[in-house]
Amino acid sequence: MNIINLVKFDFCYHILKKTAILFYLYLFPTVIFLLFSYLTKSQFTTEISSYDYYGLGIMIYFQLSMGTMISNMIMEENVKLPNMRIAYAFNSETIIYISKIIALLFADALSIVLYMSVATCVFDVEYGLNVVGVFIEYIILGFFSICMGACLCIVLNDESSCNNILGVIQLLLCLLGGVFFPVGKIGKFGEQLSNISIVKWIYLGMVQMVYCNKYSLVVLVSICAVWISIGLLFIARKKFRIELML
Repeated sequence: MNIINLVKFDFCYHILKKTAILFYLYLFPTVIFLLFSYLTKSQFTTEISSYDYYGLGIMIYFQLSMGTMISNMIMEENVKLPNMRIAYAFNSETIIYISKIIALLFADALSIVLYMSVATCVFDVEYGLNVVGVFIEYIILGFFSICMGACLCIVLNDESSCNNILGVIQLLLCLLGGVFFPVGKIGKFGEQLSNISIVKWIYLGMVQMVYCNKYSLVVLVSICAVWISIGLLFIARKKFRIELML
């Protein structure tokens, strides 16, 4: 078995065969986007509609949830037997979680393409001339979340604790980052507090890229996210023990 076949196996076994994951990846983002957009459409101007606002922001929330999905793929009880077979088939033990990261990132990319296509073609969401740039930013954010989830579940060796921590982090970052509602609605203290959320800067950078053709902030945040992701993978490699996966 080579790495390509292993990624295919992880993609089929952990994603395609699980209805809940397929629903979460390929249908739920659009449902939540439509719900928020419809309920708040009277609160936005004609220049930037609620569909534009949430069309850009909701996928940020779902990208941050990729961390919980990778922890399930790595630590779930029913993956121990496949992990044992993989451990004997490869010289490198880390391939067990690396292949799952690649498989989930591929599934995530397909999810983003579907979501952006529906948002643009059906609901006229404005991504400007930087559709590819928005896609890349989503992928980078998803990769960051996946690396954080992989690192945390390996360090803690506990799927439940990992998911609880990631869920709280995801919710706080998105609340402070303006994904669910404009940050200005929670007052000056809320605006100052939101500065600690990486989501705020990602969202602001994407808005500047889409509406102002300014790339400096989004490039800076992307570089930071990639380097942090690499650091998290390095920690995961140092802490990984094959015995934990079997």
